[in-house]
Amino acid sequence: MKTIALTEKTALDEIMRQAEKEELLLTRDGHAVALVTPFDDEDLEWYAREHDPEFLTSIAKARQQVADGKATTHADVKIRLGL
Repeated sequence: MKTIALTEKTALDEIMRQAEKEELLLTRDGHAVALVTPFDDEDLEWYAREHDPEFLTSIAKARQQVADGKATTHADVKIRLGL
């Protein structure tokens, strides 16, 4: 990870060019202010999915079903299928 101190002269396009290759820690006055990480179209798909309210609701529902003992385990599925 590379650290870049932000100033008024810091070029955004150079930061973005470097961020395509490695993580960048941006600092101002010696304090961390942002982490810029490489990110592509596939990452965007995953990010969008992971922040989709319907997806988050379904995950919460599934976790509650497991907590309530209403989930079927992998071992139970194998038994039911005779495997």
